[in-house]
Amino acid sequence: MAQNLDTAPRTRPAPDVVEPRPAARRSAAPVWWRRPWVLPLGVVVFAFLSFVWPPYLGLDPKASLIPIRPDAPQHYPMLVAHIATGTIALVTVVLQLWPWLRRSHPAAHRLIGRAYVFAGVLPSALLAFFITPLSMGPSVGTTLGGVLWLFTTGMGFTRAVQGRVQAHRMWMLYSFAFAINIVWGRVFVVLLMSLGVQNQTIWGQVAGTAPWLGWVINLFLVQWWLNRTADRPLKEIV
Repeated sequence: MAQNLDTAPRTRPAPDVVEPRPAARRSAAPVWWRRPWVLPLGVVVFAFLSFVWPPYLGLDPKASLIPIRPDAPQHYPMLVAHIATGTIALVTVVLQLWPWLRRSHPAAHRLIGRAYVFAGVLPSALLAFFITPLSMGPSVGTTLGGVLWLFTTGMGFTRAVQGRVQAHRMWMLYSFAFAINIVWGRVFVVLLMSLGVQNQTIWGQVAGTAPWLGWVINLFLVQWWLNRTADRPLKEIV
């Protein structure tokens, strides 16, 4: 006879199966080594500074890489100060573009940013305006580059104060294009030396166009990068 359903032994329902919790998702922010340009950029800047600084460590005007005007005693001290503040600008701008430092240590990012603006860009650009007329070949390209460097940096700093982070980073990328401008001149010189070029006309053309080509090329590359990554938030690409 079939058991009465009321008297049939009751079976406990199977306990709920506890699904294992998914592993905590890692931060979407890429680690430092996923930014392949960070290390090469640091190496290039270090190599440039290693080339520029030795002649000036002894504070001997005769060892200067740039001819010093004998009738302008202020030329050499301003040049050394320009190189010193320019060094601050180059080192701090590389640190500012390091995503790990910006995300992990925002307070340090802000402090280094102020050093870049007020101890690097501002004095270096202003000193360049006084040095250029004393140089053997005053350059409109150098002066215009300095003006635009000040402008883009000022815009970037203002946007940071306003809390407009995306606009701040965009303007600081433009500022970086002008900060790294001087490196191109040395690249052209090393390239000509490696090719064994001794033609004075070619050297003169390089000396005349480098102040223009440096920041024009950099701006083109920055704008190309911004256009290429326009569909992504800026914080994911720099």
